[in-house]
Amino acid sequence: MRIQLIYLVFLFTLTSIQAQPKITKLTGGHNAWPPYIEENGKGLINDIVSAAFRAQGIEFEIKTAPFSRIVMMVEDRQIDLVVALWTTEERRKNFLFSAPYFYNELVLVSKKTNSIDYQGLESLRYRSVATVRGYGYHVLLDSIDELGIIDVLNLHTCLEQVNKGRAEVAIADYLAFEYERSKKLEYNQLQAYHPALIHWPLHIGVSMLHPNADQIIKRFNLGLAQIQGSGEYNKILSTYIEDNRFKVALSTVP
Repeated sequence: MRIQLIYLVFLFTLTSIQAQPKITKLTGGHNAWPPYIEENGKGLINDIVSAAFRAQGIEFEIKTAPFSRIVMMVEDRQIDLVVALWTTEERRKNFLFSAPYFYNELVLVSKKTNSIDYQGLESLRYRSVATVRGYGYHVLLDSIDELGIIDVLNLHTCLEQVNKGRAEVAIADYLAFEYERSKKLEYNQLQAYHPALIHWPLHIGVSMLHPNADQIIKRFNLGLAQIQGSGEYNKILSTYIEDNRFKVALSTVP
């Protein structure tokens, strides 16, 4: 009787796996966020996520649009996943998250001629800060007294707000800030403050309503482990990043 029971469980498990549709192609989305995601979808994130899925035999492409629009497209099943997402309590109600594949270093940015006494998040008290609408770091700001938030569509506009004196500071990913500064001479008058406000893990996010959500997350995680083990992951990072502090050993993350 015990053997029959084990056999029935095996058959049920096998049938369940075989019943899942085979995933051969997926589409993700995000707003442009150089050097992570260019307007055409290329960039560091595309290279990492595409490599992870390719290791699992899955073709992958990225579409770009404003971030809030991308979230709506995922919810409406126009695309399969948000390609770069930070976890928040609110998002965990609606999304499944992959293992982290990168860590963002979020910093404050101000004009050099308008330096602040930097004390981490407390430095934002009574200040005006430029932020990107819909980004998960807004949860960090809820406890800051008398904070004036200027919500805009992207990091470039955040930096413009600071550069033109419309905001005292901006919250920026450090690597993205350095990229923007390398492209525009005026931004040399901007400065970033360290240590970072937070090092935040980056994931792909799939709507819980997606019929293949579990399988997509599982396949990505397996593919990520494959490219980390083969050395392909570090090769991708070295193409974009020279600063070793960004090269987090993700294999140590549980």
